[in-house]
Amino acid sequence: MEPVPPPTDPQDVEAHAHEPRAGVARPASRVSLATGGSRVLGLARESLFAALIGAGWEASAFVLAFRIPNLLRDFFAEGALASAFVPTFTHVREQEGEARAFQVARRVMGTLLLVTAAIAVLGVVFAPEVVVVIAPEASGPTRELTIRLTRIMFPFLPLVAVAAVAMGVLNTYRRFFVPALAPAAFNVVAIAGGLLMLALSWDDPDRALWAVTAWSVLVLLGGAAQVLVQIPLLRRVGWRGWPVPDPRWRDPGVRTVTRRMAPAVLALAGTPVMVLITTALASRGDEWPAWLNYAFRLVHLPIGLVGVAVGTVLLAIGSSRAATGDDRGLDDLVRKGLRLTWFLALPAAVGLWALGEPIVRMLYERGRFERSDTVAVAEALSYYAVGIVFYAGVKAAAPLFLARGDTRTPMVCSLAGIAVTISLAFLLIDPLEYRGLALAVALGSTSNFALLRFLGRRRYGPASGVEAGFLLRLLAAAGGMGALGWGVSRLWLVGDRAVASGLLSAGLTLAFTAVLALLYFLGAAALGVEEAGWARRRLLGRGRA
Repeated sequence: MEPVPPPTDPQDVEAHAHEPRAGVARPASRVSLATGGSRVLGLARESLFAALIGAGWEASAFVLAFRIPNLLRDFFAEGALASAFVPTFTHVREQEGEARAFQVARRVMGTLLLVTAAIAVLGVVFAPEVVVVIAPEASGPTRELTIRLTRIMFPFLPLVAVAAVAMGVLNTYRRFFVPALAPAAFNVVAIAGGLLMLALSWDDPDRALWAVTAWSVLVLLGGAAQVLVQIPLLRRVGWRGWPVPDPRWRDPGVRTVTRRMAPAVLALAGTPVMVLITTALASRGDEWPAWLNYAFRLVHLPIGLVGVAVGTVLLAIGSSRAATGDDRGLDDLVRKGLRLTWFLALPAAVGLWALGEPIVRMLYERGRFERSDTVAVAEALSYYAVGIVFYAGVKAAAPLFLARGDTRTPMVCSLAGIAVTISLAFLLIDPLEYRGLALAVALGSTSNFALLRFLGRRRYGPASGVEAGFLLRLLAAAGGMGALGWGVSRLWLVGDRAVASGLLSAGLTLAFTAVLALLYFLGAAALGVEEAGWARRRLLGRGRA
């Protein structure tokens, strides 16, 4: 497809010159496309897992066992390591040259490999003690299976470390698509293995233990695939040589990354840590961890499509602007990223709240996943959906600080969010059961985001802020879409009132979701939301090209 020619009409020229999302939306759309493809494959993976293993105690044991390696994957793959590594790599490359920057990268990767390999060994040896922490109230069979699966999956950590450093290097070269697509390789491996198990009839309840054990092995194979898919592009941008550990931290670049990484991990780890804490509390119910995990997988899709995509671009480009002293440009970039996040994440939150049950039924209800599981997961999803905009917003708001090398402020905000989550989880678990844990995570993320924005405006001024009028227009468009979606789903798509089942029900759900998305887009455009106009011009421009 040829590039879109520059506009010639005076009004179009002016609109193009003041394009509200220039510098964010185009690269973010590439990351979103790749991340979205990976997350869609992730939903296919979860759908296979549901059919094979269901939502019983075996599924909960896997969720509990995978929680620690998955938590560290979230730290590394979705910004925490990148937040420490990308600004350092960018600064070294600008000030000391490319060869020195790659030397730092090799030493960071080697040191991380050494540290994570040691953690993996300790995790295997002390798996029973780890399980006591992450699943203190698990029943006997669940606890024993969780220990076995934990030992299988802990070696996933060194693979994640290598993949994360590779991703950080590529992002500094504005290569966003392949690193964002790398997790898709993880999902492809799991899907292939899951299809094979289905073909061998391992969805039989008598083979559930075999199936969940095999699935844990697939996690390791998927982690290796996530590394291998990035190697060709990594060599193309100039990487040469093997990782070299620097265990004594003699290299100044390694020390800088290490010094920034601990607070950066806490800065961007709010939501994963909240999920870890609530999963531990959920171990009091045999099905609760599985139900919450299935629900959060759906929330993870818009977080990846919007929050991870925008946050990745903001950190990479913002670090370059900060390195050259362009504070005004950085503030404007964050403002654009936050507007784009609100524009895309708000309808996703409303849509999942309104259509939760038909979406869960379409994706999961087959094989060993029963109707009662659908209702339970949909209820958890409705509470998680409250925080989707803020889950994604944290990833867009934090680069205002991280690009400037300030990891302390986002860390404090993240810790505050975690404290809110813990407090609410203990208050809500008795009256709302597992639903209260989902709501606690949503409100904890909301407080994290609110504090980030308050401190950002106080420290750097209002230049990175989002206008109240813009938010009101979005709320009007999304509110209309949500009211229609909720009403129609209750009449024709939910429970005993559903007009169809199976493939026809899935088709109706997809079609109605597309209609709602179109109505939101048209409503936002009619209300004068610039992002809707920008997207329309891009689509029409490409259509003419």
